[in-house]
Formats: sequence, C-alpha cells, structure tokens
Amino acid sequence: METSPNPEEDLRTLSIQLANQIINIANNHLEEGMRVDAIAAGLRHAAANFSAFAHHRTGGNEDQLGPIVEDFLQMFEYYLERHAPQQPQPGGGLSDLIEQAKKEV
Repeated sequence: METSPNPEEDLRTLSIQLANQIINIANNHLEEGMRVDAIAAGLRHAAANFSAFAHHRTGGNEDQLGPIVEDFLQMFEYYLERHAPQQPQPGGGLSDLIEQAKKEV
C-alpha cells in the first residue's frame, strides 16, 4: 500500500468531500420545503454529536477541546462572511443592470 506524501492534505480533502455530501443532503431537504433553521439546527446537532463521539473514540482529553471549538468558530466566521449579502454599490440600479448586460454579451 502506497503512503501519501501529505496525510494532512488527504484528511482535509476527505473532510471537504464529506462536508459537500452533507450540504447536498441539507439542500435537498431545503428544496423539499424543510425550514432552513430546522436544517441548520440538525446539522449543528449532528456535528456536536459526532465530534464528541470522535473526541472520546480517539482518547481525547479536556485539553484538546479548545482547538476543536476554535476550529469550529473559525469555519463559522469564514462562512458567515462568505454567505453575507452583497452590499449594494453606489450608483446601483441602472448602472448594475448595464454592467450585467455587458457581461452577458
């Protein structure tokens, strides 16, 4: 069996792939009419539940909880910014419509 030159990068790739699969499930529930806040609460519940399970399964101790919580907060802050509504640019309206039309031509 060949070992990966970068196991941390492999772990990151796998975690992103899993996250995308979970987001697809959440999006399917959203399309079916489930409330977005119910979906978000379910995802938080699942994340907390499985994170606690993994923590104890890997022999984690209380000293290791800080980095786990910090990791969650950093991801949450990143996605809060990423999903924030765009601020309208000065002179919006007609000028935005013109710029959009230019891009589509």
